Amino acid sequence: MNDNLQTGRYDIGEKLFQIDDRNDQEKQWLVSLIDTFPIIRGHCSDDEFHRFLLGLRRLVRRQFVEYKLVSVGELLDCKDGFCVNFQSKESPEAHTQNSRQSHRRVLYGQFVCQTLRQDDQVSGVQLQDNTGAIDCKVTESIRHNLICTKDSWCILTSWRLVSNETGLNYIEVSKFSKEENDQNMKRDIRVLSTVDVSTLLRNKDTLQTDRINVIGEIRCISEVIKIKEDLILLIELENSIFIIVKDKKFLHWRDLLSPRTELVFVDLLPTSLYKGSEQEKRVLVPWKNAEVLLPAMANIEVLSLSGWLKQNPSNSILIRQTGPIPSSCPEELCTYKGKITNADLESFGLYQLDRTVWLILSGLPYKHQYSDLHLGSTVTVYNCHMCAFKQFPKICIVCCMSSSFRVTEFSGITPQVKSVKPSAFIRKWLWRYSVTKMMIFQFSRFLISLYNKFHTSLCSRFDWLLEKYVNCEMNLPKRDYMKEFLSTPHSCLLLGREIDTKPLDSFLPVIPLCSDIVFDSALIHRVGYDIIQNLRTVEHLNSDLYWLYHSQDQDVTQVLIGYIQFCPDTGGVLLMDDTGCHKCLTLTGRDKSELSFSSLNGCLVAIQKYSIMFEKFQLCQYPNCNSYGDQSYVRGSREDHYLVVSISNIEILIKNKKSKVSTDKERVLCCVIHKESLLLDGVSSGRPHFRFTAFGYFLDTSWSEEEVHDFGNDALKFWKERYLADDVTWTYAGGDDKTRNLLSATKILLFQNTSVKWYNTLQPGKHYWFSSEGGLTPVSAKSSLKFLKKAEKQAGGKTCVLVPSDLWVTERKLDYRCQQMTCHVCKNSSMLSEISEITKESFQNKMVSFEGRIKNRRHLPADNQQYQKKTTSLSGSTSCVSTLDNRKISLTVSSLDAEEEVVVYMTLTNTRYPLGLLPGHVIRFRNLERRVSRHGSVYCQYVVVSTLEILGAGTEPLLREVKEPEMKDSLWENALTHHLCEIWRPPYMSLFQCVTHIHRITKLSFKSTCLNCNSIIYNGECENHLCNPDHGTKFSASASFSVDDGTSFANVKCYSGVVQKLLELSDIEWVNLEEAVKLQGDIFITSNNDNGSSVEFFLQTLRGGSHLHLPKQLLLKPDRQTMSQDVYYNLDAASSSDFPMKAVDTGCGQVETKCLPILHLTCLDIRQLDVTSYVMYNLTTSS
Repeated sequence: MNDNLQTGRYDIGEKLFQIDDRNDQEKQWLVSLIDTFPIIRGHCSDDEFHRFLLGLRRLVRRQFVEYKLVSVGELLDCKDGFCVNFQSKESPEAHTQNSRQSHRRVLYGQFVCQTLRQDDQVSGVQLQDNTGAIDCKVTESIRHNLICTKDSWCILTSWRLVSNETGLNYIEVSKFSKEENDQNMKRDIRVLSTVDVSTLLRNKDTLQTDRINVIGEIRCISEVIKIKEDLILLIELENSIFIIVKDKKFLHWRDLLSPRTELVFVDLLPTSLYKGSEQEKRVLVPWKNAEVLLPAMANIEVLSLSGWLKQNPSNSILIRQTGPIPSSCPEELCTYKGKITNADLESFGLYQLDRTVWLILSGLPYKHQYSDLHLGSTVTVYNCHMCAFKQFPKICIVCCMSSSFRVTEFSGITPQVKSVKPSAFIRKWLWRYSVTKMMIFQFSRFLISLYNKFHTSLCSRFDWLLEKYVNCEMNLPKRDYMKEFLSTPHSCLLLGREIDTKPLDSFLPVIPLCSDIVFDSALIHRVGYDIIQNLRTVEHLNSDLYWLYHSQDQDVTQVLIGYIQFCPDTGGVLLMDDTGCHKCLTLTGRDKSELSFSSLNGCLVAIQKYSIMFEKFQLCQYPNCNSYGDQSYVRGSREDHYLVVSISNIEILIKNKKSKVSTDKERVLCCVIHKESLLLDGVSSGRPHFRFTAFGYFLDTSWSEEEVHDFGNDALKFWKERYLADDVTWTYAGGDDKTRNLLSATKILLFQNTSVKWYNTLQPGKHYWFSSEGGLTPVSAKSSLKFLKKAEKQAGGKTCVLVPSDLWVTERKLDYRCQQMTCHVCKNSSMLSEISEITKESFQNKMVSFEGRIKNRRHLPADNQQYQKKTTSLSGSTSCVSTLDNRKISLTVSSLDAEEEVVVYMTLTNTRYPLGLLPGHVIRFRNLERRVSRHGSVYCQYVVVSTLEILGAGTEPLLREVKEPEMKDSLWENALTHHLCEIWRPPYMSLFQCVTHIHRITKLSFKSTCLNCNSIIYNGECENHLCNPDHGTKFSASASFSVDDGTSFANVKCYSGVVQKLLELSDIEWVNLEEAVKLQGDIFITSNNDNGSSVEFFLQTLRGGSHLHLPKQLLLKPDRQTMSQDVYYNLDAASSSDFPMKAVDTGCGQVETKCLPILHLTCLDIRQLDVTSYVMYNLTTSS
């Protein structure tokens, strides 16, 4: 019988495909098809086989022998995915043999729906035959056709086998053909329209009928979500008819239904949600035999409400529908179709469509993974919110509970299928709490910025970064998924206009790209234009417009994230990401940060607070410049912008992955005691590069922290005294023989090529670990390198150590702290001098180090007028030089108390331009050369051995407006009354009272300065045109006067509020004087001037008033900076040279005599003389 069956089927196939008896290949193909078909279909009749052949013949017109019928079982066992597409226009010759065989495979089976489980990863639709069942996904165009394939066999004409990372195979179906079956008879179904069903739901409590059928168009369909322990699918039909699918055997409707399609729902049960509450909602739920049909699948009779009531006389309608039914889908919801061009952030629900629009599914609490959203797939998103923002990303498609997506076309790229797990952040925040449209935007902007900055290298850390920077203090309400979907009209929080218009705290900060950090060039152009309008001569143009600068603070909601890299070319600090890099000026803040500078290299850091600094060197590229005639002025311009960051505002997110050296044999402990300037070499040869030298000691790694500390302190003292002596033959007299021998073993460290990146890291007085695979190579003392000769001489002829390019530097911080007040290691500032000491004539040191604030800056011609910079264009690009040719910088640096100042000259012809030389910045200079001009003024010169370090920015002044504290009575009580002559002999008096006569006011000085740049306030404005006008002002007053109590004569200085008491001005008069000084500028009076202003005339009159010269009670302290300490402590020990000669006119002639040294005192407070108390005090002390 089987032979007869095979023969009959062979005859059917031979006749249908016109098999040639002489073609053995065609006959073998037909025999193989007949043998395979029962395996796939099972026991079947000839009519079923004939229908299969008819369907296959319609698809296969020629070359049918190349087509092979495969079973589902073979697909389940296949490890490699492949694609089948009968409609492909590509010729078979364009494929390899394997791909052509895949191209000709035929798949035959039935589509069935399974109960969707919580752990299902694909869908609820399967293709099955007699060998097994395989999950399948379909495109939207054939989704509704699946409803018609119940109990029908289909031939798949376009499909692809996909295997994911777990080994699970499934197929993507784009087209299929269903067998024709004449036995399928249409049934009669009576249905109601959605309008009538809406009326029935309003009267649900009076209905006697359990189930109803409804026909209508689907408006919204949700994804399968999980509420508590239940999986739920939500469907909305037109006229606000909602269907809640909770039974698991109907959850596969999600894979069959699409919005905007008309369907028939059979056997639905009316029910109530939230019964008895104010939010009660009447909905429909599928009953036991519920099903979804296309209208063409049955004979549909749409009954009117009255007709349905006639057929169901037990039901009655009490409440009728009046007016239009409100729609739950507002105009704000739209539909978008696009191609996925980026899916790297799919775990966060972010996809890029058409390279422009970002699809945000993050707020959609899907239970089953979006495994069919692959790169290259075309999707249609229904009922989404189209959001436009001013900032990137400008156009976003945000999905809510009413949104759904359908794949229109599968990706032509072989998908890299992987298990996509939703981000922990979106499960914790976006799925649990109601968020606004702006919060969703901030979330997507945060992620997209991180992705653009680092691409996929940090995707595993994005969840951690989100959790780190999210604003946890926001009081967000919890989400109610049902309420969001069932609300009529649609009112999810993405439409909450009231929330968006209120001031809202930032949910997530802005993460700017390095490429987006730019300075507003229009702002600096306006500043330059305003200056030009105020200029009158070319000389002013060349001096005032030569250099412009401006600071731009970042938005407070921004966090700058990037990698810190030490530049191997220039030794500078760079902040980098995949979009670009920026130079950084890192403010050390007086070395008080717990974060070491060396630990930043290669680390991912976050910077909460920073500013963008812009410097421009330009003279002629502004309007009206040509109007100055034929007079010459420098042409050309340069500009530079960089970030100003305090090290205290830097947070390390991810440390450098460089492995640490584990053994002491592979690293060297070095104590750095001196560092020289970064110098440029090789300019003439066309290969410019930087180098610098440092001096240090290699220490024994077995030493304790106390031993390392003590040696470092001795070494710094040794080098400080050597610089003071300025003699290389000088020998250290302190310490024992062992210490002196160790201090003489100085090493010269030569940093060149890529090792110059550690220039900013190395600071004198600190200890570092040096590690390198090749070790540190010594160079002979007789080196041919000319620039080492001076260094070798300073080091006593010791060898030089050539630092390798792979050197890694790590700072070793000492926990040990000594109790010395002037320890050079614990207190680095103890190596510095005060500006007031440097400017004294008695100061003898040639090399000086100090801290101060830059008051102003000028650009002057270089000393050598014939000098022209070598290959400016070449060195400018390599060395970051930002000064124009043949110029030097003049900095006026004031002390931190703004009392003294000194000028520093810098000729930057062969070094890198230091960032941050701006007015208001606090700077630390080391090893400047102190010089005295021909006129006797003291200034400093930046030389080869000099270095500088910016400690603080002008926007964060270390010096704030100091208000004079009120003198407490206890301070007066602790100060005893003395005569001036008692100061000359022991015991030492740090504070005392004195009743004395004010002989003369010799000097009055008033000025109002800018808190930002210390420039003079004139006409109520800062004289610096580039300064920010929002900064405050500081009013300074000082006076000098002479006193005589009958026992000695003294010069006294006073400041600020004490000057007000000296002049006996009321508070109102003092405020008026301050306002007058702001208008006039600084006022300095030492003598009477008839041509002065009204303010100066007032002060002159006040200065000579007799009421000021009455005896006063003064609170005084010695001025030790002005007086000689030897004379001050003991007059009897003073030499004769300490007593000045003075000529006295006796009336009969002049007599020369030696006088006591003049006392220099500082007045802390002034009181009117209380005669009674003074007399009682004298009577008490005399008795």
